[in-house]
Amino acid sequence: MIDGRERESAQIEESLRLRRALLITGDAGLGKSVLMRAAVERVRRAGDTVLHARGYQGEAGLAYATLHQLLRPVLDRAEALPALRSAFAMDFEETAPEPTAVRDATLTLVTGPGRVLIVVDDVQWCDHASLEVIASAASIVAVLAATRGGAPPSFATGFATLALGPLPADAAERLLSLQPSPPAGPRRRRLLHQAGGNPLAIIELAKLADPLWAGTVPVTERLLRLYEAQLLELPRATRDLLMLMASDERFDLPAAAETPGLTRRDERGRPAFRYPVIRSAVYQAASLTARRTAHLTLAAALGHDPDRRAWHLGAAAAGTDEETAAQLEAAGERAARRGAPAEALIAMERAAQLSPDGRARAGRLAKAAGLALHHEQVGKVERYIATVAALTDDPGVLARLQPLVGWVISNTGRQEAAMALLIPAAEAVAGHAPMAAMAILRTACDVALHSGLRTHREQIRRALAAIAVPDEPDDPLPFWVSATADPLAAHKDIQAAVERDRISPDPAFGNRLTLGMLAALGDLPGPAIDVLAPLIDPDGEPALPDSNSAYLTFYGFACLDAGLWDKAESVAGHAVRISAATNPGLSTAMAQALLATLAALRGRAEEGRALAHRSLTSTDPQSRIVTVRCERALGLAAAAEGGHEAAYNHFRRLFTGDGEPVHDHHSYYALVDLASAAAFTGHLDEAQLVLDTADADLAGRPTERLSLLVGTARGILAVSDEDAERHFEAALADPSGDQWPFERARTRLEYGQRLRRRHQIGRAREELTAALDAFERLGAEPWAERARIELRAAGVQPEGGLLNLLTAQELQIVRLAGQGLTNKEIGERLFLSHRTVSTHLYRIFPKLGVSTRAQLHAFADELGHHGGQMTQDPPAGNP
Repeated sequence: MIDGRERESAQIEESLRLRRALLITGDAGLGKSVLMRAAVERVRRAGDTVLHARGYQGEAGLAYATLHQLLRPVLDRAEALPALRSAFAMDFEETAPEPTAVRDATLTLVTGPGRVLIVVDDVQWCDHASLEVIASAASIVAVLAATRGGAPPSFATGFATLALGPLPADAAERLLSLQPSPPAGPRRRRLLHQAGGNPLAIIELAKLADPLWAGTVPVTERLLRLYEAQLLELPRATRDLLMLMASDERFDLPAAAETPGLTRRDERGRPAFRYPVIRSAVYQAASLTARRTAHLTLAAALGHDPDRRAWHLGAAAAGTDEETAAQLEAAGERAARRGAPAEALIAMERAAQLSPDGRARAGRLAKAAGLALHHEQVGKVERYIATVAALTDDPGVLARLQPLVGWVISNTGRQEAAMALLIPAAEAVAGHAPMAAMAILRTACDVALHSGLRTHREQIRRALAAIAVPDEPDDPLPFWVSATADPLAAHKDIQAAVERDRISPDPAFGNRLTLGMLAALGDLPGPAIDVLAPLIDPDGEPALPDSNSAYLTFYGFACLDAGLWDKAESVAGHAVRISAATNPGLSTAMAQALLATLAALRGRAEEGRALAHRSLTSTDPQSRIVTVRCERALGLAAAAEGGHEAAYNHFRRLFTGDGEPVHDHHSYYALVDLASAAAFTGHLDEAQLVLDTADADLAGRPTERLSLLVGTARGILAVSDEDAERHFEAALADPSGDQWPFERARTRLEYGQRLRRRHQIGRAREELTAALDAFERLGAEPWAERARIELRAAGVQPEGGLLNLLTAQELQIVRLAGQGLTNKEIGERLFLSHRTVSTHLYRIFPKLGVSTRAQLHAFADELGHHGGQMTQDPPAGNP
């Protein structure tokens, strides 16, 4: 069965079973021939005879050419059929045979012993005489035919019709995934859009490697030949109209451009290409002269639209042209402002190509390099930097290269080297070019975020203080630099900027993107999502046709913080695929760290560990943002399995021996993790040192989230119940903590556990129930399981009783152990090692409240199916 064509295959099968004539119609490349070949194979396997013919354009005028091809395998039985021999020029006759005689002879030949299937492909090119005979045979034997286009030809009266349409979206996705090295992310979506569900187009376009398409897409030779043959059948005037349409699909064209098989009517009744890939084929099949003529015609008609006019003038230009280059540069800058950096990049590259002056070309290439950075195209950025440096010694142009060079160095993980370049470069131009210095510091802020070093933040602040910033209210760069230098300290300022943007959104795409990133870094996940989702969400219609995987990863972490874990996982997957194609290394490691965190939180510990280790081994240790995120993911994975000593060790690595954060920002998000693991393992003094150090450091730059985390950690580590209650109550008092549902639920879990041990059962149940509800909604199964255990200890039986506490494998182990089997015998039954069985029993005992194997017998017949893994309480005597 062909994926996505189950209904069509069933219809063909039914027609063959009933010996009916069936005509398959549809556009080129939809798979008509594939369906027919599958049907032929089934018929031949059944032992029946298949007579096959295909129409050829060059033989369409030759009478009986198709019929001769069809009957060739059985012509040895045509000795007694003179009409056929004469029709095929096997015998010389002065007069042509009567059509009825040819028809009768054909019927005699094909109605011998056994079942016969007549198959005719490309009916649109078969000769009329043959088709009349085949139509007559359809009343006696099964006929399966296929033709290009939508309308059945006149000969097919009485044929059932199967109109073949595009593949369903899910089948098109699966077909693309089966291709070697299928594309991902935005390019995948563009490919599927261009193919329009056409299987041949999907297969052929997947062979192309260009990551950035604008306008028409590349077309393989096979697709080009397919559509070029149809174009050659059209009148010259129609081809010219189609060429205008291919050069600018938004241009209004007359109805004369409508062409069966190539175009259709859109929702406004205008001609449009049936598939976007046809547009590309029409364009690429044309000569350079025809393309230039079309672009000049369109440019002359688009005086009211300077951007589109510039595009067409640029496409028509045969040599250097400063006037057109300047128009393209302006069009590219406008495209960047409205959120189309791919379009902007191509415009700027073309502007540079058309620049007759080396200085102007260098300036435009420097801008193109900055736009290529948006797409993390490291190789292109490096090439343009080298070209610009060779073209000019203009200080203004060269100053624009410094942040690009710094980004390239930082992207390799060498954060110290990047900062050593950027800070002196900013200081060197601070006096005479303050905004250029700001642009350099903007990249330095990214480096500081990756390195997590407090010294780097301090260097940026010193350099910033030396810059006399001009009063330019429309340029937010100074604010971005001061805020990104320390997003925690700028938390309130970022909040205010977000509120202003809500009232009066900034129309500039780059400014909004930076605001969304600042919100994500400044512990404002909801506002970050509100700003970033319309810009870069890969599951929507992002303004970034080729999104930056680093932006996506920060957006994904905001989704994680806000409790949108499915969205976070989807975004992280897109980020990994995009970075693998454009910028493997640091960007991929960051996205994998997000996936590792999600896997650990959801109880997929092995997956989380594998992703975290893969990320760590591919990243320079100077990129501490990756290190701390991966160490936290490893700690969460260990905690999910009840490995609290290992968990503590991972969380402790996020801080130095003196309690200072390894990353000056992101280490703090593990404070509750560290405190909880310390309570389980007894490392209370060390955890208290870290917490005291963090509390002191954050005193001048707290956020609501960090206040929640610090309060929860203090509650966990508190010696007296009174102090613990005070800290937990303070942590839960701020309603804004609901922005972080997982962390809020952690607070309730820890507080409920403390209350339960103080025998304040009513309050404990309230906190634990709220925590369980949040964990279950998030899918944080290890923490949900811990809440269930605490609730059972507080006298609340989870729905379904104890049955909800065990995984399917644990249920099997309980049943077998309850029957008296040893660990070795259970392992042999379940294909597990005896050590694995022992580990499972170690986790099962506290879930069921038992301490010996003998007690399992009472549960063996009662247990059903439920799951979880995180089971241990802190040891008795620990807070």
